[in-house]
Amino acid sequence: MEKASWLYNGDIFNCEISHDIDGFGQYKITAYPGDELIISLHSDWLRLFDTTSDIYIESSAWQQQHNKPFTHSELTWRGSFAHTSRNSRAFLEALEQGQTWQANIAPINGVQYQVNSTPVSTRSAVRQFRLCQQELLPKPFSYVRRVDLTFDSNSSKLDADIEQDLIAISRYISADPTVTEVLVDGHADDSGDRFINLQLSKERALEVQSRLIELGVSVNMIQVRHHGSRNPIATNNAQGRELNRRVMVRLVKGTTKASSKTAKVSQ
Repeated sequence: MEKASWLYNGDIFNCEISHDIDGFGQYKITAYPGDELIISLHSDWLRLFDTTSDIYIESSAWQQQHNKPFTHSELTWRGSFAHTSRNSRAFLEALEQGQTWQANIAPINGVQYQVNSTPVSTRSAVRQFRLCQQELLPKPFSYVRRVDLTFDSNSSKLDADIEQDLIAISRYISADPTVTEVLVDGHADDSGDRFINLQLSKERALEVQSRLIELGVSVNMIQVRHHGSRNPIATNNAQGRELNRRVMVRLVKGTTKASSKTAKVSQ
């Protein structure tokens, strides 16, 4: 069950190397922003549920004299698709070194299947894959679609963690033209004067808006609101107040044309 080619495909959203297995399906190793590498085995005809298959790295015939130890992981099956992220970096390195992936699928109707990759022309594909990894976005849409940025008490200062999140948000917006609107909502905890908290939530939201504009996000995409101590997401004890001192940034895709947006400030 094998063919000779490994094929690279990728962009700033994901990087992938795939390898067709004649008569079975396909091996893949995939990188997504901010995540571990994922090894997967796709079957054209086999369906398994709630079961695992061992996958190993094997030395090629010309390498076996070195008696290198196998690296092992377990593929978890979900229908025609099995995957793992454990030891995935070792599997990528093995591929670059010309070693074989071997998955052993437990007996099905008395037949055990062994699915081997072919370690031919792997270095070029892995090299392209590694270059692609360097260009991946910092975070996927599942992360940047809604981010709560938390602030110190009585502060609207953007700390290092907030800065990293805003960079990730701005880079995603730049890369995905389907994002049409950025909703920025400022909040405060309930300690102190209500009107001071309202002003503080406004300052926090405007600081986030200003930094997003500096990072290249169009002002016409951003809608800013501030809510004071209304709409807490946690109880206002010591720990809960930390969570309530926040600016929530949400990305909206494809509802209206970006050109129709105007920047707003409201309560």
